[in-house]
Amino acid sequence: MNKKYIIIAVVSSIIGIIVLVLLGFFIVESDIFDDIADIFDRDTAKVTTKSENKTKPSFRLFKPKVNITRSKAKSVEYQNFDNGLFSMKIPKGWTVGVANSDYIHYTFMAYDPQNPDYKIFFNMKTEGYLKTQDMKNFYKRYYPNAPFAILPVINPQTTEAFYKVYTQVFSLNQNILPFKAPVIKNFKTVQTLGKNMTGGSIVRAVYDNEQGKKVEGVFTATIKEVAIPPVVVLNVYNTVYFTAPEGELVDWLPVLNSCVGSIKFSDKFVNGYYQQQGQVVRNAQAIQSICNQTSDIITSGWNERQKSYDIMSQKRSDATTGYERVRDTDTGEIYKATVGFMDKDWHGKYEPITDDMYNLPTAGYIEKD
Repeated sequence: MNKKYIIIAVVSSIIGIIVLVLLGFFIVESDIFDDIADIFDRDTAKVTTKSENKTKPSFRLFKPKVNITRSKAKSVEYQNFDNGLFSMKIPKGWTVGVANSDYIHYTFMAYDPQNPDYKIFFNMKTEGYLKTQDMKNFYKRYYPNAPFAILPVINPQTTEAFYKVYTQVFSLNQNILPFKAPVIKNFKTVQTLGKNMTGGSIVRAVYDNEQGKKVEGVFTATIKEVAIPPVVVLNVYNTVYFTAPEGELVDWLPVLNSCVGSIKFSDKFVNGYYQQQGQVVRNAQAIQSICNQTSDIITSGWNERQKSYDIMSQKRSDATTGYERVRDTDTGEIYKATVGFMDKDWHGKYEPITDDMYNLPTAGYIEKD
């Protein structure tokens, strides 16, 4: 008889466990208790709201049913590029186009051929800009066939003013470029991140591309005066920038900036550069460290930037594209979710983000299964 009771007890226990498991599944999947917390006043009942960064339960009987698509920036694989003159790491699948020019005016662009709004651009030097529109008007009136009559004007002599004429400059040199010269319209500085090693500003800016789509990036250039009697003209050195579609720079900056920091010019390039400049190679290290130092300054400036613009622009982007952002409380990762994702009670697994989290990169996209 004892055996019989033991068997009955064991079977009852197993049935009880199965019932509890099924009940747990029902509770998790049916959201039956979603609104119970709303019965209480959150202040008097001390109910923790989803926006508070409290410790969340890490163990859950059932894994939430979601589909996650990792962002391109988070899933980047790198490859090395080296043409004997310079080397750099680039995202796998990108193209590097190098202009047919001398060392002094060396120009290249690394970009995604599927969407060239993802790009890194470098130019060692361009020359022959005028300081004022009055100066250009003078030559157009009295010497219309002189080279000075067609030179672009950089006024004032700032990074922003240079990028306002950038397209005019590089479109004129399209014949030596193996890629289509980027079109930059309505260039507008959002924030200044610092100064580069030769004194030019490093700025965060937005512009319209050729199709009128918004693009954002980090840009720098150094403008210097050069006396060519009877006029003073301007040269631009170390034009470096990288971009991504608007709203994605926060995600892509670590990738793009690390690629800029990886750019290294070979001894062959440095020797050729100084031979053409007629200078001694004792300053070789300065040439080889241009991009590395620029990357370090960008990192510093980015970390110290005013973040209110990110909050505003990211919210605007989400509203336009139909997303809300949520945080995985187990991993800390932030995802873009289709609006309505948080209508389901995820039992602490996911929570809406706070304003300061709009400054953080997103890990990808998430949706209910």
